[in-house]
Amino acid sequence: KKTKTRQRRDACWNERIERVRAYADTKATLRLRAALYFFAGGDRRAYGMGAVNSSEDTRRYREGYPGQEDDAGATKNLEFYSNERKSVPQGDYVDTIHTEWWGQYDWLEQHHGYIQWLFPIREDGLNMRAQRLMLHEAQAIRGDPVKKARIRKSYELMLDFYGMRLKDADTGEIERADNYRARYDHLNHSYHNYLRITRILKCLGEMGYEHYKWPFLQFVLREIYENGELGNCKTSCLRFWSQVLRNVADQKKMRRVVNKYEGTDDDADDADDDDGGD
Repeated sequence: KKTKTRQRRDACWNERIERVRAYADTKATLRLRAALYFFAGGDRRAYGMGAVNSSEDTRRYREGYPGQEDDAGATKNLEFYSNERKSVPQGDYVDTIHTEWWGQYDWLEQHHGYIQWLFPIREDGLNMRAQRLMLHEAQAIRGDPVKKARIRKSYELMLDFYGMRLKDADTGEIERADNYRARYDHLNHSYHNYLRITRILKCLGEMGYEHYKWPFLQFVLREIYENGELGNCKTSCLRFWSQVLRNVADQKKMRRVVNKYEGTDDDADDADDDDGGD
């Protein structure tokens, strides 16, 4: 009886997932697809990690979002990084987040609203109260040393969350944090953080830290292939994170290093998927 009950429950669940997928395909917008993913309980069977967004998002990012208009009146991200506006919901000023949220790993894991404030990109996300990044905001943040340094501090906050540390602020070189073992174990099984990392890398490129991307990827690749760590990150690293590299030289480095690790002389095919952002 228990087996039959379980089978009926699984059948009902699968039917629910198929209805969700079919409806999302009919109403194919980023917000709806992402919302339905969470409506389905965050179960990877619903849309899987990496299937919420389309390959078009990645290509548009690398190309600088051609044709996308800038709204001069939209200033939420600039105000946030000026430490003049709190993130919402359940947020705070950026300087307060950097000090009081540092090391609060349970909170950083469970709270889903702050990531779009710390790492704004020129795409919509799940937090309806956050704002898509505008070009004029990115230019203002990049051009102000204090605001730009806050972006770096946000990056360091999340690196610490992932068990890593920024070794060199000039080059972007990464090293293990002292508590890396526990944080690696968490990252290796917290799949929604892979979506967050895609957003983080995209944001770095918008804010004048494009040169930070390759050192991050290089470090993760070394951990995966040489040290046997973060094995569950491999697919996202190869298929998704690498696809947000805008610098051609870094793209070539990525292919060359992966080919070396994989033992192939052929250039890896560029992935056409995108795992989006939180």
